[in-house]
This record gives sequence, structure tokens and C-alpha cells, in this order.
Amino acid sequence: MTDAHLAADRLKLGITPAQVEAFIANHGVDGAVSRLERIGAWLAEVNSQNFDGVLLTPAITDFLAGKRDIEPLIAELQRLREEPRCGRFDRSNVLQRELELKRFVSECARQKDLPKTIDKQREMYDGLPDQPPPAPSSGYPLSEQDALEARRAAYEAVALLTFLRWFKANTDRPIVVAANDRYGRHWVVEPIENILMAEGFHVRYDRVQSHSSMRLTVPHYLERWNRSGFPPEFVRQLSREMPHVVSVDECSPRRTERYSKYARGVRDILNWFMVFNDLRAQGDLSRYAADSSMPEELLVELRKWYEFELTRRKMADWVEPGETYAVVHWAPDLKPEVILGDIVVPARPVDPSRRVPLAVLANPAVYENEKLPQDLHDTHPYYFNDPEYRVKEKIVYGFGPHGFETRVEGFTTDEYVSAAQKAISEEIKRKVR
Repeated sequence: MTDAHLAADRLKLGITPAQVEAFIANHGVDGAVSRLERIGAWLAEVNSQNFDGVLLTPAITDFLAGKRDIEPLIAELQRLREEPRCGRFDRSNVLQRELELKRFVSECARQKDLPKTIDKQREMYDGLPDQPPPAPSSGYPLSEQDALEARRAAYEAVALLTFLRWFKANTDRPIVVAANDRYGRHWVVEPIENILMAEGFHVRYDRVQSHSSMRLTVPHYLERWNRSGFPPEFVRQLSREMPHVVSVDECSPRRTERYSKYARGVRDILNWFMVFNDLRAQGDLSRYAADSSMPEELLVELRKWYEFELTRRKMADWVEPGETYAVVHWAPDLKPEVILGDIVVPARPVDPSRRVPLAVLANPAVYENEKLPQDLHDTHPYYFNDPEYRVKEKIVYGFGPHGFETRVEGFTTDEYVSAAQKAISEEIKRKVR
């Protein structure tokens, strides 16, 4: 009997001693071990990296422990598993319902709302309702405040567009507008993307997270778990062509009374450009330190930080020696000092007449409402940040013709973003006209 229990553990079947006893009672110890091994081989086929796998509930093991030959029993379970995929689920069939449990557990875990105990999971699963047909959506209706805030976002996007047109008119270099994903992308650059593309700008979207960064963070595109920053093909393009790069993002209004503020993610882009410059200068700090916009002591510290070294080694084969980027700042109302995440430095306005490649850190947000048109004084800077906290769909579970089924209840975050972007774009078109 111990052999049978050990076999169940070794095979990682996830069954209780009481379930093992049913196999022993009908087939003896040797027969139970043989049958459990066959079940283990079957589970290895259906559960390998598979959302649609099988959990061996008591109802299923009682069926498999029956006195019939094991192969017809497994074949019957396979048939019952395949029926819902064709829209023929029968909720009254206990085995068929049990075979859907794995899908329920997997999806709840993915949505982070799986009850912690087996008993609570079971209670939730057994209480699932029958699902109605999916309901069509007519799109999110913006509130009056949302529509007003969209007009403010359009005002800021047009300010960026005006700056970019001036910049382009005063330089011979191509200009890459690199909006940080999400805020800089959703609420500033995407609404003017068509205009920018039609006027010869290059537009791209890259992800650099602010919330997990600090003053020495360097985005490393090939990190194990999170690709952050510029991909290899763009790095090679920079090395070949040295276009101007305008990094666009907005950030919260905190500490904007005295400074023009830039998001920590944009500060991390600055750190990345120091790696790029170091490769271009072949390690000669004196060639780019004065144009870094960073305190030299911080730049010296940054070059010793492991993220700087990791990124430098990764990019070494992509970047050729040559001229380096000068880092400058743009904002609709650029103050004498800027704050980069948590570092205060003198502002460096954009000066195309220098005829050097510029990395422009751009924040088009207007934080002082009195500097906005009168009709926008009741709006809020950075309003659209984290839209999922304003509108978030609910995923509901139940049973339908395909077994365990899900439905979307309420408006989705994406619908909210799309509706707000449309309102911003329409206001931009009106302003541009």
C-alpha cells in the first residue's frame, strides 16, 4: 500500500490518500501502481503547459479506479474533454463538468482572484451560473469632465507639435519622436501621430517604467523579465545616422512649483544615452560630460554602476565610435532648473544652431492652470494617468456551450482610452485648422 501512495506522489498526481485507496481496493497494490502510472502518462500529455488540462478530482479518480480496463476509461474522458470544444457541453454530466475545473483554476489564478483554499475554490466553481450570450458594446461614453480633460491633453499635444515643427525647420537632421509607453504614447503622441508622419518625423514607442527606477537605473532591453528601453535595431540606427531624438512623457504635478519636471523613466533614458555616448567616445568621459546635463560626480558614479556596465557590454557591438549626443530639455514653460526624477540640474534649452545631435527630454504638460486658456482652468494635469483606475472591465465566470466560459462585464479600459484619444484627436484637428 505504501508503494501505491509513493507512486502517486512520485507521479505528482495531486490526489489524496483516500483517492489512492480506491485504486487499491479495486486492483490491488500492483494493479493500482500500474494504473496510476498510466494515468500519470496521460496527464503528462494533456497537462503539459496547458490551460485546458485536467485536475484529478474525486469524481474523476473514482471513474478511473473502476474495474474496467483503463484505456477505455481514459478514452471516454478524452471524448468528454473534446465535446465542449465543439460547443456540446452538458452541465448535468458530472465528469464533463469536473474536466473543466482546471480551466477555471488556471484563469482565476491568471486574473489573481483564485480563492486560497481548495474548499473555497470548489464552492466558487460549483456555484458558477449559466452564461448569457456575449453582449455587444457601443463604446465608452465620456463624461463632461473626461471631455474637458481631453481638450487640455489636446492643448499640450499641440504645444509639442508646435515645438517639433519649429525644431524641424531649424535643423538638417532627421528627428525621431520616441514616446514612452504608456502616458507619452496614449495621451500625447498617438493623437498627433498621423500629422507627424505626414510631415516627415519618425515616430516610435518604447517602454521605460518609472515606478521601479532610481537615479542609477539604466534601461536594458534584454533584461530577463522585462524588455525596457530601445531595441537593438534602433540602437544600430542611432549609431549610423545620429538623428535628433525627442523622448516624450509626462509625470505627476508634485514638485513642479519651482522646476520643470521630467519622469523618472525619462531620467533613465538620459542614463541610457550616457552609455551610448560612452561607447561613441570610447570611454573618454571628457568628450561628453559637459553636454550630459548631469552633475559630473553623478556621471562618474553612474559609470561604475552594474546596470551601466551590463548595458554597455550588450551594446558594444552595435555602436561605432563617433560624435556623441548633447542632452537638452523642452517644456512649454521651461524653468531655469529642471528636476530629473529626483535630481535638480540647470535647464538646457534646445538650440539647433549648435549642429550637434540632440537628445531632447520633453514634457509637454502644463502644470499651472493659470497659464492655460480660461476654459481649461478646471482641468487637472496628468489626468489620464493609469486609466484602468478610472474604467476597468470585470471578468465574470460561468458555464456555456463551450464549458467554462468568461464574459466581459462593463466598459473596458481600452474602450475608455480609445474614446478619450478620439476626443483629443478631434480637438487637435480643430486647433490645427
